Amino acid sequence: MNFLLINFYLLLSHYRCLICIASLFIIFSSSQTLAQEVIRNTEFLESNRPEAWAMNYYTTATLLSGLSVPRSRKFGSIEVGFELDWLPQLSTEERRVGLSGTKVEDLNKSPIFARPRVTIGLPWQFALTLSYVPPIKIFGLKPNLFAFALERPLYEHDSWRIGMRLYGQIGNVVGAFTCSGDDMNFEPGSPENPAGCEGKSADKAIQNYAGFELSGAYRIEKLGGLTPYIAVAGNFLDTQVNVNAPTFGVINKNRIKAETWTFSMSAGFAYPLTDKLMFSVGMFYSPLWITRPPATSSENDPFINVRSLLTYQLR
Repeated sequence: MNFLLINFYLLLSHYRCLICIASLFIIFSSSQTLAQEVIRNTEFLESNRPEAWAMNYYTTATLLSGLSVPRSRKFGSIEVGFELDWLPQLSTEERRVGLSGTKVEDLNKSPIFARPRVTIGLPWQFALTLSYVPPIKIFGLKPNLFAFALERPLYEHDSWRIGMRLYGQIGNVVGAFTCSGDDMNFEPGSPENPAGCEGKSADKAIQNYAGFELSGAYRIEKLGGLTPYIAVAGNFLDTQVNVNAPTFGVINKNRIKAETWTFSMSAGFAYPLTDKLMFSVGMFYSPLWITRPPATSSENDPFINVRSLLTYQLR
């Protein structure tokens, strides 16, 4: 009897080993399959492609425009500020930019764009402005944007002022642009889910740019120092979207890139609330060209918004 029990135990142990080996083989094979089910392609887009237009649109929203005209500052002076801009909400047709203009993307994430600013006085009438939006998730977006500007007045006489600014930005914004929660309610490949989304994406939109701005202003003493200004700028946008989405049983990690030259215009006014506190507000306009199917020619679908800035002179 004991002999039979021992043989049964050895046989059971043998089968357990076989099951363990088979399980490890299945796990290893599955991990290898999953590792292979990733697609990575890079596509360079013309600047008027619908996808490029969307990238240019939201990168333009972050351009570090002056909202005033550069003025003479003391070396070592420090001014802190807070910028708050309105982001227009796009219609369904305007958001139809994915897959060469056939798929509606989830772009209406945030109604505003906000960031701090610090301006430091440098020698020879130059000033350096720094701004950073940290990676804190809000409105379903996780930004990481560092912008900077070097400015200087070119002409100051009586109430007139003319100035120049060089500015740029490096950074990105992560969000579910290509595959939102709504896409998963429909069958992959259906008209409502043409990209085959099977889960929320974590796409990274890279928003790099460089620009040059010329501006002029006139201070009206009789109106308490109200200073209307106007500015024009040229910009180089270096944009990219790194897709990270589960689609059709694979992980889509394709990249689309575009480089675009644009120009922009802005006009508004600055008003001193106190000796150290200044409020500025202005309209911003930048024409952006897009070819929406089935059209074969480009049309101007511009970025237009209102921007405001509150600054305080620390010293």
